[in-house]
Amino acid sequence: MHPTVSRLIRVVPRKLLDVAEQKIYQRPRPQIEETRQPSLMDVLMKRRRDAKEDWPSNLRLEQQLTKDTFKDVMPELRKTLKKMTKER
Repeated sequence: MHPTVSRLIRVVPRKLLDVAEQKIYQRPRPQIEETRQPSLMDVLMKRRRDAKEDWPSNLRLEQQLTKDTFKDVMPELRKTLKKMTKER
């Protein structure tokens, strides 16, 4: 014989629960603040500008290429050009 759903449910009286302490949560930060923070790339570019000649030559920073970068390129050549710009 299998137990029914009503047998599996146990009703806990409200008096046993301490509801007042459990209902208060910290309000999450607005996501707008996160978008205003500089990206990692921006922070590294600023460090490179500040370091000038002290910046290690083996660390290369390149801006990410977007669709707007390739919008003036002929469509047949786009794919080839994108492959050429990617580091292997």
